[in-house]
Amino acid sequence: MKVLVTGASGLLGSELVSAYRVRDARVVACDSRALDVTDASGVSDRIGSEAPDLVLHCAAYTAVDEAESEPERALATNVDGTRNVLESALQHKVARVIHISSTAVYGIPDHHPLAEDDRLVGVGTYGEAKIAAEAACLEYRSRGLCVPILRPKSFVGPERLGVFALLY
Repeated sequence: MKVLVTGASGLLGSELVSAYRVRDARVVACDSRALDVTDASGVSDRIGSEAPDLVLHCAAYTAVDEAESEPERALATNVDGTRNVLESALQHKVARVIHISSTAVYGIPDHHPLAEDDRLVGVGTYGEAKIAAEAACLEYRSRGLCVPILRPKSFVGPERLGVFALLY
């Protein structure tokens, strides 16, 4: 199996690269230096030349505080970049694109546990961008692309405190 990982230098992306390599998958690790997801032709060229079986789409503009100060960049990366990956995957007949979203699509929940079909009420640019990216995934799913959407909570790890950075 050949796997292309966008956002491979991030905490989740780097862990996925390692996990798939342990499983003897051929892994193409793409970070923003190797693949700018906002560049549609670059994304198409890369996915077309690599011909992966699976794309793990982890690339995102995740800094919530920066997303508010740079909403155009957040929207370009999280929405347009996702659409570029999906379009290229569809054109190049990639079997599956796994889209990494976020529980930020639920806004500030008034109940727990959350359910997959709970109302989406993203707060701020980041949450709204993740909702729009998911809408793009649903559109491409209706066009025949297999696009599971995962909504993980914040990632905490080396040099990445996630939402806990607010406390420190």
